[in-house]
Amino acid sequence: DIESLEVVQALGLDSAENGGVLLSVATGSDASGKEPVRLKQEAESMDGAMRGLEELAGRGTLFFSGTQAIVLGKEAASEAARWLDAVARSKELRLDTELFVLKNGEASELLTGENAPDDVSASLNALADRVRSDGPSPVPTCADVSRSLIESGAALVTAIDTAEDTEGKAVPISDGFAILTPDGLAGWLESDEALGAGLFLGGLGISIVELSGGITAELAGADVSINPVWGNNGEITGIDVAVEARGSIIEAPPGSDLGNAGSWDGLEAELADLVCGWAAAALNRSVGLNADFLGLGRYIESTQPVKFENMPVSWQETFPSLEITVSGSARILNIREYSDSPYAGVNQ
Repeated sequence: DIESLEVVQALGLDSAENGGVLLSVATGSDASGKEPVRLKQEAESMDGAMRGLEELAGRGTLFFSGTQAIVLGKEAASEAARWLDAVARSKELRLDTELFVLKNGEASELLTGENAPDDVSASLNALADRVRSDGPSPVPTCADVSRSLIESGAALVTAIDTAEDTEGKAVPISDGFAILTPDGLAGWLESDEALGAGLFLGGLGISIVELSGGITAELAGADVSINPVWGNNGEITGIDVAVEARGSIIEAPPGSDLGNAGSWDGLEAELADLVCGWAAAALNRSVGLNADFLGLGRYIESTQPVKFENMPVSWQETFPSLEITVSGSARILNIREYSDSPYAGVNQ
């Protein structure tokens, strides 16, 4: 009976004793005003926990294929490869589900705890929308993370923390990226590192930036080019990375001098320095950890497959010693208000 189905929209995974798993689920609210279902079950395997939850809810009433977000607790993230494999093999879960890692605590507290959000799925959807618009974007899915782990040996997952709203309820907030390797959780990307990683993953990293003099710019796009430097023996000796950002000035204080080419050149140079710094921060962390979570090797192999295959030293051995240079440029496309404010001098 389709009317009796409870559609699971958020699913949490936590490590349990003796190698087991604590699985938590939450449904969303519906038009009838019915309270969301919140359940958790411990078992030796994820599939076993799913079957146990069905018994708690009434066999056949839980619909797992509607899951929109999977949250890993901090400890469970150390076994991310195990959970991704379980999702891939599941007949009910989907690899195109967005994946999150909690920086602190257990996923079960966010989904089923006393202070859990009234609608966990809506809270996670709102967070994902903010990440896509404000950075660090995008929000990788289970498929994205699995592919990166298999092909690059490392992957990034959107990291979240929690804050309290005015009613004391937990609110998930974006907090950079978790760095995963086949061995587990390798660390975190925060601030400039996370923004830089967003550029390589196909997102803008951030949509609004503050420039000097109280001027605010909105990014309209950014492109990253990756150019390997080949040695005489067919080895890669370095990589030249170039970042180009495009943006518009959306706010400036009265009296700002924006009506000449020199002003535009200065703003473009400042914006270029910002995005260049983001990219460099992410690259430095990647090389420092010997974790190619930005997919540089995968990109070079796809664009220059013959050279890559014939490298005398493998990519895994080459990567930690690479010399990477980063350059940046920016273009101000337009100034969306006015170069000379008509309010200049008012109330001064």
